[in-house]
Amino acid sequence: MKKKTRKLLIRKYAIILLLSILCLSYLYLGDWLFGYGVGNIRYILNYLLYTASEKTAAIILLLCLIGPDILAWKTGRQPERGAEK
Repeated sequence: MKKKTRKLLIRKYAIILLLSILCLSYLYLGDWLFGYGVGNIRYILNYLLYTASEKTAAIILLLCLIGPDILAWKTGRQPERGAEK
């Protein structure tokens, strides 16, 4: 079960990485196509998480997203799904 769980987690994060790369390339292509330049995304990212409370909230949400997966990776089992049966 541990091997299957780890394989599913690797597949999940590989797909997330692939989609992130595709989204960023789409943004850069759109900026280049409309004449904003390649540096426009870096300029916008400076204002994405501006205050400390926004940064803290983003970190907490990221930990809530990744935390259960780290636990499943360590233990090798996923939470029970008895309610679906």
